[in-house]
Amino acid sequence: MRKYPYYNPAENILKPWITVRLGYTKTHKLTPAPITALIDSGADVCFCSIEIGSFLGINFKNKPTKTFYTANGSPLITIPEKITLYACGKNYECIFYFADNLPHETPIILGQIGFFDHFKITFNFENKEIEIVYNYEN
Repeated sequence: MRKYPYYNPAENILKPWITVRLGYTKTHKLTPAPITALIDSGADVCFCSIEIGSFLGINFKNKPTKTFYTANGSPLITIPEKITLYACGKNYECIFYFADNLPHETPIILGQIGFFDHFKITFNFENKEIEIVYNYEN
C-alpha cells in the first residue's frame, strides 16, 4: 500500500495527481523524469498527450483512431498504443489512448481500464490523501 497526498495547485483546490513514468518497448525509450498524472475514476481508459508519445518514438502515421466523448460531449480523437506504465512501485503494459488536445497541466489521465483494473484506489478527501494498493490478481 502506498499513500499519496492530494496536490494543491490553487487555493481550496485539491487534485488526485501522482507521478508516473511511461516506456515504449519498441524503441526502448522511457520518459526521463516522472510526469504528473490525474487519477480519474470517470475516465474509461488511460489517455496521454501525443507529445509524450512522440518523445517515446511512437509512429502515429496511418494508425487507426478511436473517438471518445468528454463529459461536455466534445469528441476526443485518439490513437491507441500499448506502452509500459510505471506507477506506484509497479510496472506493466497497457493500452494508452494518445490525443493532441489534453490539458497541458494533465498530460496523462489514468482511467478505469489500465489503472483502476490494476489497483484498489481509496480517495480519502478528509485526510487529503489517496491510498493505492496493487491488485495482485491481474
